[in-house]
Amino acid sequence: MTDTFSGIPGSVAEGKGHGRGLNESALRVLRKRFPDSSDPVLEWLPPRPDWTSGLNDIAVLEREIARLRRTPGAKIVLYGHDDMDGITGLFVGLRILRGEGLTAIPVIPNRATENYGILPERMEGLLAAGDLLLTVDSGCSAVEGVQWAVDRGAGVVITDHHTLNPPLPPADALIDPQLSGFPATVLAGCGVLYAVLTEIFPVWEDDAQLLAAVALGTISDRVPLLAWNRYLLDRFGGIDTSRLTEGMRHLLEVWPNRTGAWSASTVRQQITSVIGKGYNSGIHRILDFMFCDRREPCLDEWNEMLDWSETRAQLLSELLNRAMQSKDPQADAFGMILVHLDEIPPGMGGTLASKLSRIYRRGSIVVTQRPDGTLVGEARSVGDWDMARFLVSLRKVFTSAGGHVRAAGFSADGMGWPQLRDLLISHMSGFPTSPVPEPHIDLELPVLPSAADLAVLAPFGPDFPPPAVKVNGMRYLLQLNSGGPNWCISEDSGE
Repeated sequence: MTDTFSGIPGSVAEGKGHGRGLNESALRVLRKRFPDSSDPVLEWLPPRPDWTSGLNDIAVLEREIARLRRTPGAKIVLYGHDDMDGITGLFVGLRILRGEGLTAIPVIPNRATENYGILPERMEGLLAAGDLLLTVDSGCSAVEGVQWAVDRGAGVVITDHHTLNPPLPPADALIDPQLSGFPATVLAGCGVLYAVLTEIFPVWEDDAQLLAAVALGTISDRVPLLAWNRYLLDRFGGIDTSRLTEGMRHLLEVWPNRTGAWSASTVRQQITSVIGKGYNSGIHRILDFMFCDRREPCLDEWNEMLDWSETRAQLLSELLNRAMQSKDPQADAFGMILVHLDEIPPGMGGTLASKLSRIYRRGSIVVTQRPDGTLVGEARSVGDWDMARFLVSLRKVFTSAGGHVRAAGFSADGMGWPQLRDLLISHMSGFPTSPVPEPHIDLELPVLPSAADLAVLAPFGPDFPPPAVKVNGMRYLLQLNSGGPNWCISEDSGE
């Protein structure tokens, strides 16, 4: 049972830079979290990034766009990913490119039945010589698919944020922050495309629609809420919602406490999980929903997605019970949850892995088998277990693999579950990591500070959890709910 306590008012002090009058308790938390910084407030909320410092080859995309303008009938095939990061990235690309008078056609793959990568069959009859294949949130390891596009005589520019897995594809440009490192690497796929296209077309930088889409995609993809992402989320916090389409406005109406203190987990619960992914979800409809400017159809669509999400939640509860009873004891010894279940509906493996990771506070891999015999795995992590690197390091035995630190996946042909299980477990033993995070403590104080004083540091999410304070040997974690911020006794690490 959780005990809840109201806060005791604390003192207020002025912060530096973008601090906006942070109180002393909040400043102390930032100093603890960024001990090597001369200005922790600017680490927490940086000014506008220099996108070109972390994203190479933007000039190549600019030249490709100029070439298209000179080529009658040439178009952009915008290839995405069927999760919220990929879909919001498609929204960003379509809004800017079409707004600039270019012809852009979206492609949304179905990962429930298809492998990762750029699939030629998705572009057959669509991508022609002289066109441009522009990816979002995908493509950094798609050697075969990119080669197919190049052989067709198309230009190829990849924008992605996932872990690189050499050999790299033969694209005209590969724009992936993994090539440059932090702070660019915090960006989600939608954030990468926003940064690239607004660098080319600066008039779109302040567009409320784009900032809302990027915020939703960033939160949904579980990337770190640090550095450049905090800049983007701060810009999102100040948008004029009257300038949004009806679909996007509705998403912000259901955004929990959007104008106050909120956490990424509540957004995913009340928006991302309603839309869902794969089985009985709205993921292939949400792009049109965000563009929709008619109120009643948007409400009808959302209510239908709510009904679907309730059905999925019931099924997920049953799957979760099965998974908790089926987790592999040998993998447990290495601090990893490993589960194999038959008949997981398409797209629900990742949600199940997220639930397991949250319950057990450690990395989780959920494996199932498609009707064609392909083994498919979805992985989620907390702590310092880099799921993408773990899986990509096995790329030679997988059909495909990719992702980022917190979320990754793979597919494997030509082997059964016993063989794959042995492979994963043996690899865990040689993969140095501390997969179970220790509960953090930001401050040790004689009395609790005001919960509201520390709530000003929100939003909270991956790599920037709610503050935790230790008082008289007890650990208190800041909690955000509909009644406002408060303290609860907890050993949870937070987001």
